[in-house]
Amino acid sequence: ILILYGPPGSGKTTLALVISRMTGARFKSLNAVTANVQDLRTVIEEAKYFKTEQNERTILFIDEIHRFNKAQQDVLMPDVESGIVILIGSTTHNPSFSVNGPLLSRSTIFELRPLNEEELIAVLKQALQDPERGFGTLKVEIDPKALEHIAKTASGDARRALNALEVGVLTTQPDENG
Repeated sequence: ILILYGPPGSGKTTLALVISRMTGARFKSLNAVTANVQDLRTVIEEAKYFKTEQNERTILFIDEIHRFNKAQQDVLMPDVESGIVILIGSTTHNPSFSVNGPLLSRSTIFELRPLNEEELIAVLKQALQDPERGFGTLKVEIDPKALEHIAKTASGDARRALNALEVGVLTTQPDENG
């Protein structure tokens, strides 16, 4: 069990996706705000099928795991312990106070911190250059001071910085030369 703990926009979901890709495991995601026990059972049954019939592992990513009550967290235990699912939870709350003892005792906790302005500027520059997931196919020219401003006002949150960049890029009229 891996629990990623940190503020919004610090990369918890992205890190879980990277782990899934690097390990070749199937990735199933639930949000604890909207998921219920039946949703958990459905994913677990799917994972059992893929493990026994396809020899594929399943990573179950539960966003905002701190929102699951004790009964919902307890439902996970047998299948996590037997290896049916590999659990990665993310939370903005200290897991020592929000995740039940049995899960917590089997977990490795990684605390992610807000990104600093330099790191946020690097993320923004990457988004400007990436032709597949960013704006690399557009000829975007941006004043370095604008990047600094976005990084400063994002308060360490990469998602907030990227959203601001997207609004700026998509709402700015192209100049007549390109």
